[in-house]
Amino acid sequence: MKTIKYFGMLMLLAIISLNAQTFKASGDSRNQASFESDAPLENIVGVSNSLEAVAMIDINDITNMPKGKVNVDLNSLKTGIDLRDEHLRSANWLNTEKFPYATFMLTGISDASQNKLEDGKRVKATLHGKFSVHGVTKDVDVPAELTYFKENARTRAKMKGNLLKVKASFDINLGDYGIKIPDMVVGKVDDNVKINVTFIATDANAAMGNPCGGCNPCGMHKDGKCNPCGMQKEGKCNPCGMHKSKDNPCGMSKAKCNPCGGLK
Repeated sequence: MKTIKYFGMLMLLAIISLNAQTFKASGDSRNQASFESDAPLENIVGVSNSLEAVAMIDINDITNMPKGKVNVDLNSLKTGIDLRDEHLRSANWLNTEKFPYATFMLTGISDASQNKLEDGKRVKATLHGKFSVHGVTKDVDVPAELTYFKENARTRAKMKGNLLKVKASFDINLGDYGIKIPDMVVGKVDDNVKINVTFIATDANAAMGNPCGGCNPCGMHKDGKCNPCGMQKEGKCNPCGMHKSKDNPCGMSKAKCNPCGGLK
């Protein structure tokens, strides 16, 4: 009986993998993540175009065990004032030297206006996942809009492959993530911050299987922007390093440096 159940589970996973499409977004300045703080004395908007995303979604049923990840380089945030950007990156704020990325890991989708993605039709849904920033991870529910575009001459002029556009917005409390507002800017920065993310991903040349499968810093994408420890290409292999081996010539890397969680 156990053997039958195990075989059935394997068959189910195989069917899900066959139905799912893998979409990736990287290196496109049109993709954007931003935050907005609307405090009594000042409104601050920070923007980053250094966004990478990967998602495995069954377009016939987006609630069918979706997987995905969005990674944003916080060192690239721009608020319009260079000095303020420096303060934002400092140890008193985001501490980007220690925590360079904000990350969302998709674990599920619910409340979809329709489960099937149809060409050009917007679908509203709630994304469930884990949001990490400043070394703290919390469960979040994110209202989002997904639009699938089947490849044609018009879409091909923008990007090859079938496309998935994602727009999402959610609120966080800075204190929940261990981010304290310095006394000198009280009234200028609000504890509650709105986060907005927009990107277009393509299934052209996207790796099948685990959406994080191509993120191994010593793997086939070692020279790409998926290299966990940076968007810096000069860091050959895994520049953070603690798993020194024949497969990781850079050595001494911390597993957390791998954006997919460990060396996949």
